[in-house]
Amino acid sequence: MAEHTTLLRDDELRPGWRQTLGRSVVVVVANALALWLLAAFLDGFVLDDLTSALIAGLVIGLLNALVWPALAFLVVPLSVLTLGIGAIAVNAFVVGVALDLVPGTHVDDFWTALVITIGLTIVTTIVSRLMAIDDDAWFDEHMAHRARRRRKHATTTDVPGIVFVQVDGVAEVVLRRALASGDAPTLHSWLTRGSHALTSWETQWSSQTGVSQCGILHGSNDGMPAFRWVERSTGTLMVSNRPASAAEIERRHSDGNGLLAHNGSSYGNLFSGDAERAVLTMSGAGRIKEGRIGAGYGRYFARPSNAVRSLVAAVVDFTRDRRAARDQRRRDVQPRIERSIVDSLLRVFTTVISRDVCVNGILADMAEGRAAIYVDLLGYDEVSHHSGTERADTLGVLRDIDRQIGRIERAIRWAPRPYHIVVLSDHGQTQGEPFAHKYGESLEAMVSRLTGRSTAVDPDSEAGKTESTAWFRSARGDDDHELSDGSVTVLGSGGIGLVYLPGKARWTLEQIEERYPDLVAELQAHPGIGFVLVKSSEHGAVVLGPTGRRFLDRPADDPAAVEGDDPLAAYGPSAVRQVSEVDAYEHVADLMINSTYDPETNELPAFEHQVGSHGALGGPQTHPFVMHPVELPMADDTIHSAPELHKVLKGWLAHVGQPVTVRP
Repeated sequence: MAEHTTLLRDDELRPGWRQTLGRSVVVVVANALALWLLAAFLDGFVLDDLTSALIAGLVIGLLNALVWPALAFLVVPLSVLTLGIGAIAVNAFVVGVALDLVPGTHVDDFWTALVITIGLTIVTTIVSRLMAIDDDAWFDEHMAHRARRRRKHATTTDVPGIVFVQVDGVAEVVLRRALASGDAPTLHSWLTRGSHALTSWETQWSSQTGVSQCGILHGSNDGMPAFRWVERSTGTLMVSNRPASAAEIERRHSDGNGLLAHNGSSYGNLFSGDAERAVLTMSGAGRIKEGRIGAGYGRYFARPSNAVRSLVAAVVDFTRDRRAARDQRRRDVQPRIERSIVDSLLRVFTTVISRDVCVNGILADMAEGRAAIYVDLLGYDEVSHHSGTERADTLGVLRDIDRQIGRIERAIRWAPRPYHIVVLSDHGQTQGEPFAHKYGESLEAMVSRLTGRSTAVDPDSEAGKTESTAWFRSARGDDDHELSDGSVTVLGSGGIGLVYLPGKARWTLEQIEERYPDLVAELQAHPGIGFVLVKSSEHGAVVLGPTGRRFLDRPADDPAAVEGDDPLAAYGPSAVRQVSEVDAYEHVADLMINSTYDPETNELPAFEHQVGSHGALGGPQTHPFVMHPVELPMADDTIHSAPELHKVLKGWLAHVGQPVTVRP
């Protein structure tokens, strides 16, 4: 393992003149070859001869090495607003003007220059691969260049840093099968040589990123019943991945000493962990002072080559997703959902754009010697929602994430301090047909029918896309939205459904049965609903199932705690504790509904438009993993919550010698 490599001296970071000259010659030749090929296909681009192509290739190389860095500060704002397209356009203009000045070369117009700019990157990338200059040695030189630029301000120390890589949504059982099938070769090699150990941990009832990340990064997630919920006192909708909500959630749970409080960085997360540098982090997205989301995009997309490569990769990935959707329809793969263009674009953002920006930032931070770095790589989770947990295209994303982890590992040798790499997931996923598809009626429509009241539904929803849950306008646009006191509010969080009845006080079972006599009975008997949590004025918290009930306020070992069949029996030995914890929250819904888990098929229907889902109890979704270096001590007992995992990770930082403050 490269985690304890001796720190490199300045002369080791500096390439020799032969290496520099060789690289420069290769770049010029690759540029010339690319331009020669482009001239053969573009009517508006003329190269008189091979000499003109070589001169033009040299000019392009000089532009990228000398001129473009001077223009970068002007391009950054455009890059942020246009995800790099502005940088490509500016680069096309510069390339067009420069080439027109080269003897024997002519470019007709801007659009030709734009095609040349994009084509140049594509062709040179292909040529680079054919000439084997995009291998480990090329990456090493790139990292050495970064290390040289940051050497003066880097933190040089023998105290190890830790890079935490969150592979969003991967269950332990899925990872173990991927290790065996060859879909995670980097992680498999760590286990084979004994540098790392793999273990599972257990989420809370709400098995999703909002609750898990708040607990992992800040050590607290009390009061969060699901991914989205209603604040009873104000009627405000809280959505974990919206900037204002995320900022408020972090304010409530942060004590200023989060996982990343000491010289740390947060990439792609919902919450910052009190990091000094937070890039693409939702809780800080609205803070103009920090400007972190823009800074992350700007730093990456300021280079046109990065923008073009990501753009090309995005087009390829978009095409891959559309082809996978077509193949599922042709083969009648079940369960499946119809994937829209929006779904494919969302996939591209997580599997390409966000990935590239975040990994680029991690490598730069390692070159600076940042103490703790936490990144959330979202691609697997997003694709699994639309495709399934272990379908071919989903595992393809997992292979790419494994490759990115390999790059992070290789970058350790160029860092000014040793590093450990910890790979973990925040939850798993459980596969199944969406509730509305399977039973012909969404939860929202069912509750509306049984209460005789209209439910609060997102007016901007696409028909057929969110029929199984009330996705509010604030969940797609406004950050917070006050709901009508007279409406019944239905929310979906994977396999959890939340029903808020009118008013600011929690309704009791007796009140619900009196006002809506058929509501609880029909929910309880529905084959797609595993259990319902409700408060009884007579018995306290009660979990209702199809053929029995459990009284949570009675001791778990009391025979009187269960009447009939235990509704929580299929959801694991921790289910009583997990459900009881949520029952105590201030903003728990009047009816907390968990969809049915079938142990025979290992499937669970989501209340959202998803094949792979999480957020509830049942199946692999509550059993994520941690892969950690063996020298970092792991607790002997099972980790039963994200806050417990936070203590373990904080303990590792203290173990390697970093200054930390641990929550009591």
